[in-house]
Amino acid sequence: MVFESHYLNPLPAWLNSTAAKWAWVSLTAFANLPGQFNRTIFDAPWATDTDNSILLKTLNHVNTNDFVAYDERFFEIIGADTTVKHIQHLAYQSHEAPCYIPETNQLLFVEWGKPGGDDGIHKWQYLLDIENNTLRKIITNPPTYNLHGCVHFQGQLYGVTDGYGDNETGKLVQIDPHSWKATTLLNNFLGQPFAGFNDLEVDPEGNFWLTDSKSGWGRGIVDFTPPNDPSIYFVNGTTMQAKVVWTTSGNANGVAMGPNGKTLYVPDSGVSEFRPSYKNPYGRRMVWAFDVVGRGAVLAGQRLFTSPVSYFYDGIRVSGEGWVFAGSGDGVDVIDPESGFVLGSIRLGGGENVAVSLAFGENELWIVGKGGVWHVKDIKTKLKRDW
Repeated sequence: MVFESHYLNPLPAWLNSTAAKWAWVSLTAFANLPGQFNRTIFDAPWATDTDNSILLKTLNHVNTNDFVAYDERFFEIIGADTTVKHIQHLAYQSHEAPCYIPETNQLLFVEWGKPGGDDGIHKWQYLLDIENNTLRKIITNPPTYNLHGCVHFQGQLYGVTDGYGDNETGKLVQIDPHSWKATTLLNNFLGQPFAGFNDLEVDPEGNFWLTDSKSGWGRGIVDFTPPNDPSIYFVNGTTMQAKVVWTTSGNANGVAMGPNGKTLYVPDSGVSEFRPSYKNPYGRRMVWAFDVVGRGAVLAGQRLFTSPVSYFYDGIRVSGEGWVFAGSGDGVDVIDPESGFVLGSIRLGGGENVAVSLAFGENELWIVGKGGVWHVKDIKTKLKRDW
């Protein structure tokens, strides 16, 4: 049955028989709403309070859909065959650092932060077998504590950690996905400990971009006061020479590079305050875009790329065709790399589910967050990049 409303555009005919549920929001209709309405930045549009019964019925309907489009290009990016399935139901604890391993068809990810683990210390990672959807815990050798971000590059996994307590600073590790041997590549900046890494990216030349954040300190994983403001470190993958290329008074969160290796995207999530922990609606929740200059160790042209429709962006990845995917509240937004407009959202079902981070396959992606793991498969656009 097709739901009709003044606030929704009619779907393309080829979507009417799909397994997934779709809605196409009419932005012209939403531009002038009747009566009273309100929502906070932490609520999705379909959680808007309104005294208009027609609008309320429409919002309730949109909340039942798997995909919400704001722009017709979203249909061609996702395609008619795509489905969203909640494949692992886990506790409403943040899950992070998803890495798809194509050589073994497995997904590595972690439960992050307190509570959980052993007194909040996580020395194990989840390993999901994609073929049969079985989940087990693995421990690297030696153990990798409090993994927070992960990327797959040339057959190896590269991860960053928060460190833990006074025993270990945040570090960059290489993990062999067959033997699970872990090798520390970097754990200090010429004697200065890192605050605790949140995420990382690898560029086409094998150099690393690391976001050093205050999240680990904020959750009590790291005891010492962060030694500097949240920053991005560039690390030469051959010499391991490191330098700070950007700092913020907010919080350096995810990081992703465009398919040509010349644009870097960084969500600033200063909206999250710590000790005490709360969400400040006046804090930073934008995504910055930078030009990568010359051989890569310098950023220029900082500009406000976008801010989310709701919540704040956490994990971020760029597809092989340049579309920006970012976890935000109850779903993943797909963003136009030129205008910064949100084209549509892949939803996780609402409620307590929260999209935190994501990993790409060829034409499929996995979303991890509060509530477990979701598999989005048979996506039309190419997600995997060329390196």
